[in-house]
Amino acid sequence: MDAWVTQRAPALRQASSLEETAIRLGLLAKAMPRTAPTPVGLMLFGRQPQLIQPDWGVAAVAIRGTTLADPVSVRADLEGNLAALVNQAMTFVRTQVEGRSSAALAEGESEYPEAAVREAVVNALVHRDFRRSGRVAIRIFTDRIEVWSPGGLHEGLSDLSDLLSEGGVSHPRNPLLASAARSLGIGEQLGRGLPVMGQTGGSYSRRVEIRSSPRDVLVIVPSRWLHPPTGGVLS
Repeated sequence: MDAWVTQRAPALRQASSLEETAIRLGLLAKAMPRTAPTPVGLMLFGRQPQLIQPDWGVAAVAIRGTTLADPVSVRADLEGNLAALVNQAMTFVRTQVEGRSSAALAEGESEYPEAAVREAVVNALVHRDFRRSGRVAIRIFTDRIEVWSPGGLHEGLSDLSDLLSEGGVSHPRNPLLASAARSLGIGEQLGRGLPVMGQTGGSYSRRVEIRSSPRDVLVIVPSRWLHPPTGGVLS
């Protein structure tokens, strides 16, 4: 945290203590009789925020089938700060889908566009509603990947079809967390997230779908193949 604070506000850090600077930046808060991390401070720099807030982790699962009623092949409860969660989530996805079609992979054609999956994971973690219970979920089926997050779309976002193709709008639910994530290289905050998911390009022609309600947001990334090969980790 000290390294990030020094980089983010060098003049302020030089003139103040680490604690005072972190309070000014929203990472710590006075909670008499002591100073305690804020939710943003915990998510960015906590070693294991889930010890205090269990729902701030990620529930990752791989399923042998196309519905939640089908058998579970692998389950992982991912914990750690924001950067650790993103890294663990992407490692889980890569591990579970590799080998599904060795021939296609040999030609450089992956089953899922990694940029779209990563963007969905980052958005789910940064823009989730921390007031609602439930962990962000990653579900790998044989025909798609789903990324679920608690809390509906933030106010100001409505026409997802236009935003998927054009973007240009950044309305973070948690602006301080989004800003800090941007400076750490985890997100961009340029309004490019939805177009990255919607315009996958190359030989991947399946359309990413976003479903939202007042309670949650679900991003669906279809498999590149209409009928995914059997074999591999999820077989």
